[in-house]
Amino acid sequence: MYELKLARPPLYRVKRGQTSEQISRVFGCPVPEDAQCGDIIAIYSGSFKVYSARVGENYSSIAAKFNVAEERLKKINGGKAVYPTCKLIIPAPGNDQ
Repeated sequence: MYELKLARPPLYRVKRGQTSEQISRVFGCPVPEDAQCGDIIAIYSGSFKVYSARVGENYSSIAAKFNVAEERLKKINGGKAVYPTCKLIIPAPGNDQ
């Protein structure tokens, strides 16, 4: 049959009392660890991994390291600041959503 491909990932509003881990388990995808009540987050499908940034790294260097577009990496992670030990969601190469 036909496969529906959405241009944008579905969005989800974080509810009071929910943690990133709970949301991640429900949807089966990584969620930014700093998601708070009222935040709207994208629910992505596909293969992802969580990466802990190191000293001196930024979106550009991390994108080059994992062969991902810098803008896509920023979008997936909500454009939050990159600092040592912050957790970033890295899509697998070829994961087009």
